[in-house]
Order: sequence, then structure tokens, then C-alpha cells
Amino acid sequence: MGTPQAVAAPAVGGTKKKLDTLCGDLIGLRAGQLAAWRPPRAQQRRLIVALSQGRVEPRTIAAVAQVHVRTVARWAARHHDEQGLADRPRSGRPRRFGQAAQLTTIAVFCQQAPPLPGIHAWSLRLATAHFCAHPELLDGPISRATVHRILQDHALRPHRRRYYLQITDPDFFAKMDHLLPLYLDPPEHLFCFDECTCIQALERLSPDLPPEPHQPRRRDFDYRRHGITDLLAFLDPATGRVFGQCVPDHRCETLCRVFTAQVRTLPADAVIHYVMDNLATHYHDTFCHTVAQLSGVTYTPLKTGPERRAWLQSDHKRLVVHFTPFHASWLNRVEIWFGILKRHCLGHEHLKDIAHLCYHISAFLDTWNTTLAHPFAWSYTGQGLHAKAVRRFCGLLNLQTQQMDSPFLTRQLLLMSDLVQHYAPHIPAEDWQQLRRLAQDRHSYITRIIDTEARPRCHTKACLAHQRFAEAIRHLEQRLTAT
Repeated sequence: MGTPQAVAAPAVGGTKKKLDTLCGDLIGLRAGQLAAWRPPRAQQRRLIVALSQGRVEPRTIAAVAQVHVRTVARWAARHHDEQGLADRPRSGRPRRFGQAAQLTTIAVFCQQAPPLPGIHAWSLRLATAHFCAHPELLDGPISRATVHRILQDHALRPHRRRYYLQITDPDFFAKMDHLLPLYLDPPEHLFCFDECTCIQALERLSPDLPPEPHQPRRRDFDYRRHGITDLLAFLDPATGRVFGQCVPDHRCETLCRVFTAQVRTLPADAVIHYVMDNLATHYHDTFCHTVAQLSGVTYTPLKTGPERRAWLQSDHKRLVVHFTPFHASWLNRVEIWFGILKRHCLGHEHLKDIAHLCYHISAFLDTWNTTLAHPFAWSYTGQGLHAKAVRRFCGLLNLQTQQMDSPFLTRQLLLMSDLVQHYAPHIPAEDWQQLRRLAQDRHSYITRIIDTEARPRCHTKACLAHQRFAEAIRHLEQRLTAT
């Protein structure tokens, strides 16, 4: 096995007092936190050397680096003798799988699906069998332990999944810029509204078992459904109080009835602002009539959704509705309260009917408003989100995934065009350079997705979005060249 290149220790800055304070803070962590913090081997050695140069006590260094005191002395001495921090050559069989074989293993495990009908994810056993059946991939068979070790060495966990929220609204940042000042400097009457739909009344068929030492409460999986209810909730972020009603559905007529009841709890001459998402009932013609009636203004029916949303958002009337971007429920603060409701109220009782469920929700609303309500402060300014959107799109272009369809690509191209034209100063130059390079390198990939769109209207939208994106990239190149 060849000798890895030595890793130089970082320069130690600051005083010994600062280092001792840092070490004391780290030692003061709980045992579980300290074990979870254990640094990688190379980082561990650099830490030992850096603290040794700062004249920190060896026992303190050992506690911080999670090693024995003799290990601290060994690496401090080796660095003092300029032997470096890399492992010395060892005896034994040379490493069989080099860098190319490791990258092939990672590519197969993380980027390909198993060649078995109905199987969409690799396991270590399936991957090992596949490599043994195709020895030409790695120039020989490989063991399950080696596959596992390669994934661990590269800190990969392809068996795990987490959801993420992709920005899909081309006008996302303009809409966010409209909402953030409303949150950071709120008017006197501001409410965040949404529906919590399909809350189930579940009757458990077996009693829950009480928790035992080091064990959670246990619940049988079997239950009987007794229907669902919807909760329409208005959150006042300034006080945290919630106006809510359980209703059998969330049709437009139901929304107008509950909305009218909430408005009448406020002064008749108050200017009221509402934050809502883009559910169709929130800008239905009937809802517009209700807002006009409560505001004392005249409403002339409008044909399209964008026209009705613009009318609802206009400030010439007493009731003003502000809409979040599409696919951006996290900008509506009532969603935070729904999480509190689910954590403290829902799913903890045996409910035999809808009336029982509605009673528990109403009881929680009373308890919340009288005892638990608190202001929902807002400090987020959107800093860094513009660059993150560009990097996310560049990552998708790099993948060249087949999951990207024409409508999704169209929205992303329009979003990137809007960022280039209106938010260029918010994004670092290296991110713009990467976007410009990928726009050229992945031109055929983008064109292929657009050409496979069979629907004429969607194809036309995609072509226009691609032209607008190309024009924005040309302006971007001129701007980067000028700077």
C-alpha cells in the first residue's frame, strides 16, 4: 500500500486561554453529544497537533479528541519530528480496489436501479451479488463488507430518504419579497389562514400499553375509522391566538361562512390583512364577492385566477389578501401552529365519532388561546436562498436525470431567468459561472426534454422559456465579462 501524502497541521491562532476555554466547553458536553461529535481520523490528528502547539494539557486534548493520552503524545511527537500525520506503510496484502473501482461501486449503488423487476433500491446483498455476477465491472468479485466499507468511507447512506422542498414558482422571489416586509413590520391586524384537512377520527381497537423503563408508550396498529373533519384556522402572529372552526368540508361556501364569522370578531372599520396559499377556493369568484361585501366595495366578476388574485391583493379595500408563492407553505406561519396542534392534541385519544374529535380540537383551541398562546416572531430575510436556488438547479442539470419533465423544466428556466434579471447581486460570481457553463454543456439535454413534450401548449411554453433563459444567460455573460 502506498504511503498517503502527509497532512499539515493548521496554524494555531488565539491565546492559550481561548483554547482552554474551548476545551472546557467541549468537555462539558454530555457523553452522548461528545460521542456523536467524534471527528474523522485526519481531522482528529490535526486537532491533537493544534491543541498541543497551544500548550493545552494532554489529558484535556485526549478528552476533546476522544483518544487515549498515549495517542496524543504519539501524534504530537511525530509532528514535532516532521514525520507528518499520514499513516506509515503497513505490512499485509496490497489494497485490491483502487479509486476507479470505488467510484464504480458508488456509481452503481447510488445512481442505478437493480436490474430486477419491481426492485428500485439496492441492498448490500443485492449489490454484492450483482458485482459477483458481473466481475468485469470491478475486475473481480467483491465482498459485502467491502461494499459497505466503501460507502462508509465516503459517508454515503443511499438507503435513507428525506423530503426536500423545491422552488417551482417562477415568481417565487417577487412574491416572497412582498410577504417578508409584511412579516417583519406587520400591520395591526394580520392573520395567517389555512385549512388543516382530512383530520381522522380513529378508534383504537386495543388499549395502549404504558411506557416501561427506556421504552416508549406502545400502541397497537389496528384501528377503526369514523370519518374526517377539516379545521379552518386564522392565526394572529402578534399574539399567537387562533380563531378556528371544525367543518365537514372546505368548499368555497364553507370558507365564506367561516371567513365572515372571523371578520365580524374585529372592529368594523379595521383594515385587515390575510396571508393565504393558492388553493382555488381562496380566489374563487364567490369568495371575491364575500370580500367585497365585507369591505363595502363593488366587485365586477373577473374571469381568470391571476386577475382575481390581483384584485384580492389590491389595497383599495378594507380586507387585503396576500398570497404565498406556489409550493411554499412554509411562508405561511399558521402551518407552524398546525404542527403544534398535531403534536399536542391529535393522535392521542381513542375517538369514537366525529363529534368526539371536534370536541377535542375545540378544547385545545380554548386551552391554547387562554394558556399557551404566544407571539410568533419572524426574523427570516431570505438571505442565501437565491444562491441556493441556482446551485440546486445546477445540481439537477449535472445529474441529467430522466425524472425532469417539460413542465418542471419550464418553471425552473423561468425562475433562473428571473434571478439573472432581478437578483444578480444576491448570488456569488462562482454560482453564476457554474450556471453559465452548464447552460452550454447541457444544452442538448434541455433540448431533448423539450422535444419529447407531446402537448402543443406545454411544448410552446417550454420553447419560450428556453429562449428567455438563453437570452438571460447572454446578458449574464456580458455582465461577467464587464466586471
